[in-house]
Amino acid sequence: MVAHALELTQASASGLSILDESHDPPVFRWQHLNGALARFEGALTPRHNSPCGETLDRDAPLLCRHPELVYDWIAEHSLVIPEVLLVPIRIGKERAHGTLWVVARHEDQFDSEDLRIVSELADLVAVARKMQRDKLRLQEALEQQAMIAREMDHRVKNLFALTQAMIEMSARHATSPAELAQSLTGRLQALARAHAIPEHTGATEQGSGSLDRTELSALIQASLEAHTSLAEPGRVCCKGEPIALGPQATTSLALLFHELTTNSVKYGSLGSEQGRVRVEWETCGPDLVIRWEERGGPRLAGPPARQGFGTKLMQQVLRGRLKGRLEKNWDPDGLVAIVRLMRDRLAD
Repeated sequence: MVAHALELTQASASGLSILDESHDPPVFRWQHLNGALARFEGALTPRHNSPCGETLDRDAPLLCRHPELVYDWIAEHSLVIPEVLLVPIRIGKERAHGTLWVVARHEDQFDSEDLRIVSELADLVAVARKMQRDKLRLQEALEQQAMIAREMDHRVKNLFALTQAMIEMSARHATSPAELAQSLTGRLQALARAHAIPEHTGATEQGSGSLDRTELSALIQASLEAHTSLAEPGRVCCKGEPIALGPQATTSLALLFHELTTNSVKYGSLGSEQGRVRVEWETCGPDLVIRWEERGGPRLAGPPARQGFGTKLMQQVLRGRLKGRLEKNWDPDGLVAIVRLMRDRLAD
């Protein structure tokens, strides 16, 4: 189109000036130059001190005679421009983002016919640029979709592997089919709740091509809400800075908090009307430290005689995926569990 503008108007030069507002201050980038000014391909000119800028400010075609007498940066290149015709380029109803311009060979060269030609060519330039922009957006969308599909495939494989491990471990420790079904149902429901959190709470952040992230506080609350009401004053307290979790971290911590909550309901504070749970977390260097503290429940005589399946599952999940560890303190007033996680694993 730019070459056609040069030919059809019998101009000495033609080109596009495309606004770049990412530059500070904003500038026009010269592109597709033809004719006498072709050597300035890629040049930058000021947005607020140029005929192109004046054209965008007016939002209308502009015929400018001898701009070198007004704009020093043109005169500095020893250019003599009898007149230049500029037409704004806009996509649809968007504001103009550049100009198509032609430089005359002599004064009083351009007339209304030249304006019609350049205006029509400017419209074609806008169509071409829109097609180019849409193509780039479509390509980015397809790439993002492919990345999300790969991530989903990876997540599903991890869930299947984890489910298989839970079934095998539960089967070894269950004393009856009913107990096996009950324990597996609870843990699978915990995973389902965890992966539904982004959809229902909005507590997410998205990266380019990435699935939703789960907020740690929302994950903890979802685990506790399954067994107790957060609306009861003082019953449950969660406190800590916002922490975004990736899919694998979400899965692992969902099981962790499910086991802690279930054990608290069976043996600890959440099984008592006066019981309460306080969960706090903070970053300590490369680690995230989570403190689970139970109070108001039955008095504890000490640690259990043997380590239960739930504790073994928690330890295995933490070690395998998050390179973390779990410490339990069987205080007479209630269980205190300290979970240490490597922060750089939480985004996985």
